[in-house]
Amino acid sequence: MAMTINERIERLKALNLRANPEKEVRELLTKIGKLGHVMVTFHKGKPILRARPNNGGERFEILSDYSFKPQEFNTTYQRASTPYRTMFYGCITPENVGPGELNNSRITGAIEAMPWLRDKTTSGYKKISFGKWIVEEDINLLALVHSNVYYGASSYTKELADAYEKFMSIQDKEILENSKKFQQFLANEFSKEVGTHLDYMISATFTDIVTKYPGQQIDGVLYPSVRTSGQGFNIAITPEACSKLGLYAAGECSIYKLKDHTVVGVDRIVELDGKTEKFKLIELPSDQRACLDQLGVSSIDDLK
Repeated sequence: MAMTINERIERLKALNLRANPEKEVRELLTKIGKLGHVMVTFHKGKPILRARPNNGGERFEILSDYSFKPQEFNTTYQRASTPYRTMFYGCITPENVGPGELNNSRITGAIEAMPWLRDKTTSGYKKISFGKWIVEEDINLLALVHSNVYYGASSYTKELADAYEKFMSIQDKEILENSKKFQQFLANEFSKEVGTHLDYMISATFTDIVTKYPGQQIDGVLYPSVRTSGQGFNIAITPEACSKLGLYAAGECSIYKLKDHTVVGVDRIVELDGKTEKFKLIELPSDQRACLDQLGVSSIDDLK
């Protein structure tokens, strides 16, 4: 007798993910049955920002530096990727942002790339680079609707959740109930804090499965950013879908942090044509003094 949706969810919840039950997770998710999801399509011209920390004075001047992690270095689970398949992660800003809501994907990208920024007890100086990608061909994303977890954090989340409710209201009752239960379970998986990369196994494996659905053309997933408490939004798309994007700008920034006050300075930048493989970042006049003045300190040493 086939398991009910409740039984599958409970089995998944009961798994000790740190024992690496990848095969069982995949089997439970693959045979979940017919469910409803929300799809979001990004059309030509939609910007996507990717952030990457600069460690040890490195400089990123190759297109691939701003793209997905090479598979040979992809050895852990992440929120939407497995060790067996790398993914491109980026941040987006919704088209319609409500008053007082986070409307800068650079902030989301920086916080995602540098969790240190959330620690209000520390100070410091670090470098980060941003790549601005533009959609050149439609990409289709499965949206993770956080109806309970982050419903009030962003008007965009509310919009997606309400659209989902409206769509599902005309579906078969059993599909409606099963879909809601599974969506809430997924919402929790995509929004949970983790202690080890294995804790990402369910959300990562789910993403791997849906982006391989035959004939569905699902390029990736869209989900609220945990590190911005649901105010920002992340995407994860397959390496193949990256051919639908072009890199049109790259920049290197300095982050000056004095406990809970952070200032970002722009050090180098270059505009691109979308396909240039190698380039040189153009140095800008230093804004370090102005950034330090905003923090009320005289030098970088004061941030140590």
